[in-house]
Amino acid sequence: MTEEDKNPNENQPAAEQEQEVRFSDFGRAGPAAAVAALLPAIGGFTLIGFTPTIAPILADLGALGIVIYILVFAITSGLAILPTFAQAALGGYAFGLTLGLPGALMGFLGGSLIGYFVARFITGDDAMKGVQKHPKWNVVVRSFFPDRSGDGSTGPEHPGFLRTLGFITLIRFPPNSPFALTNIVLASVKVDIVPYAMGTLIGMLPRTAAVCFMGHLVEGELTSGDALKSARPGWFVWVGIGITIVVLLILARLGDLAIKKAIASGELPEPEEEVEAGDQETE
Repeated sequence: MTEEDKNPNENQPAAEQEQEVRFSDFGRAGPAAAVAALLPAIGGFTLIGFTPTIAPILADLGALGIVIYILVFAITSGLAILPTFAQAALGGYAFGLTLGLPGALMGFLGGSLIGYFVARFITGDDAMKGVQKHPKWNVVVRSFFPDRSGDGSTGPEHPGFLRTLGFITLIRFPPNSPFALTNIVLASVKVDIVPYAMGTLIGMLPRTAAVCFMGHLVEGELTSGDALKSARPGWFVWVGIGITIVVLLILARLGDLAIKKAIASGELPEPEEEVEAGDQETE
């Protein structure tokens, strides 16, 4: 057996060899994701503290109050300044479910679009360059999001539009899915903006309705997290955890199937342990 047979991956092109994942591989996308994950939690405490003052003012302004609410929601969520959970609860508390839910959804949509373009501007091609250094990651990204900017036609006419829309909806669906961080990730891998916006609205509708309803049920002043807890059903947290686990398992399973398909087609090399086992059998 030759040295080439003993090390079959040595002659593979560099793009096809799996490398150790490093934070620096993703350039500006890494720090941007870290900020998007941490900053909203800090801002949430500030929003809860000012809610008793803000909510009556917004409610008294009527239609103008809804417009201001949507604009502030969109800007602060899109820039990862405030958490969406607290803002959705504020909408239900100030305007009730009838107006609060549409207002929160419009805020989510505006925030997702702001987050998308800000992330694209900040990260550029850094994230995709990092993904391409790791063939398995590249396979999974292309499998999950075939409708991406720069891949020719985009939007509903793209053959991968529905698949991309489905995955974005699934990722957005869990109640504790991090909004700002997800914006960064999806924008950085250049998903097309049409399925991105549609998937955001569809996926976030159930959790937004639930949080707005809880905000609407709060009696007295929304002065702390305890006020929301008093209006939240006991099963809400456990159902949210269960949904998150199921979604993660689905994504892991579909990612694994995409990798296996790529190996079977020759797009990815076989795992080293399988190759070594085959060599031992031939010996």
